[in-house]
Amino acid sequence: MRRKLFLLLPWLALGLATGVAAERSAARPNVLLIVADDLGYADLGVNGGGEVRTPNLDALAAAGVRCTNGYVSAPYCSPSRAGMLTGRYQTHFGHEFNPHVGDEATLGLPLEQRTIADRLRGAGYATALVGKWHQGFSAAHHPQSRGFDHYFGFLVGGHNYLLHKDAEAKFGAAHSHDMIYRDRTVQKLEGYTTDLFTDEAIGFIDRNPTKPWFLYLAYNAVHTPLEIAEHLLERIPAAVTDPARRGYLSLLLGLDDAVGRLVAHLRQTGRDQDTLIFFLSDNGGSGRKPFFAYNTGVNRPLRGDKGQTLEGGIHVPFFVVWPGRLAAGTTFTAPVSALDILPTATAVAGIPPVEGIDGVDLLPHLYGANPAAPHEALFWRFGSQAAVRRGNWKLVRSRDFAAKVTTGWELYDLASDVGESRDLAAQRPELVAELTRAWEKWNGKNITPRWHGTVNEDPTAPVAPAAKGKAKAK
Repeated sequence: MRRKLFLLLPWLALGLATGVAAERSAARPNVLLIVADDLGYADLGVNGGGEVRTPNLDALAAAGVRCTNGYVSAPYCSPSRAGMLTGRYQTHFGHEFNPHVGDEATLGLPLEQRTIADRLRGAGYATALVGKWHQGFSAAHHPQSRGFDHYFGFLVGGHNYLLHKDAEAKFGAAHSHDMIYRDRTVQKLEGYTTDLFTDEAIGFIDRNPTKPWFLYLAYNAVHTPLEIAEHLLERIPAAVTDPARRGYLSLLLGLDDAVGRLVAHLRQTGRDQDTLIFFLSDNGGSGRKPFFAYNTGVNRPLRGDKGQTLEGGIHVPFFVVWPGRLAAGTTFTAPVSALDILPTATAVAGIPPVEGIDGVDLLPHLYGANPAAPHEALFWRFGSQAAVRRGNWKLVRSRDFAAKVTTGWELYDLASDVGESRDLAAQRPELVAELTRAWEKWNGKNITPRWHGTVNEDPTAPVAPAAKGKAKAK
């Protein structure tokens, strides 16, 4: 399960559960959650990428625990974030698809669900969201109605990067343009969103020098549109001639620079030692035309892309960093989930365990105090697609977008076939039946999607284009 996972403190070496609890309650760390958008698994150097260097993201991975089997709960932006923010499978409360069509008052993270920001703010943390929200755009669904003291970003699924203060703000249910909010007011801004979001994040940190804080930094990089900032242009390799790939690589360079600047600021101000950092992508890269905001992301050796329950859609870069508490240069190979972020953060904040959630506190597992795998199994449902992973076995139904059909159950041994190339369903029918029963039992807790139709609907259905003209502030 672990390679080079050593124990840092004497009470951890003794495996004292009471010591773990006492340490957490004594030090209420800041919590920094950095989420990339549609990041290709193999585009980071730490995962074998090399078309452009990503030294800052690679250094972040090396500074703590790299979870090599990190997962999100959906292969698509909004439902993945809904699960992460609540610690619950989003299909349990009907947030199965992106909230782009329907009654605005009901679109978005259901109002009865409590977010990680709700819980940490209730424990005395300052809270902020910088970047992408995508959990609804009515006043009741606004981030400041969902636990965040401060908000700076955009409300929907996509946004342009190159901002001009004299541009007309445009709003669409899937994409907005020059429509960055500070709290609830649209701003007139000039600049590059990745840099502006990083500036805002640093400002929030500096405004809270003593009070513990929770910062959800949700970059739109490397999601479309694939706009190239002038200051990044010369760093794109000349050998890369595909305009889309050049745009993607520029967004990746900007993301890497931004994370490096933020981490350096934490270190220079002495905040790195008291900050627990999570980094992950909301889903896999979109390397398949023409679906799902195609951005040329590379997921190899994983099969599949954003929008699929194959590994390429749900298996993401996932780092957990806490200098002085978690061993640097560590890998953790048991499956973990974005659902685990909430219970891990609430545990270090001294909040009693939250009932009714599906994630687990990862720290006892990452420390080595609990040698068991965090999860007996992980589950997925995304329209007609489905999956369950138990140990190294994965049973999956996925969407073949070219043929416009969903496959039957396929079985893979991920220990020897992470690329899901050898379907073993015919050789192991008893295991297929066993895992199918487990998935069906879990699926009994799910409800009908609140929008976009039934569980059999094709989630590639087109979304109406962005509205024309001036948008009113929501």
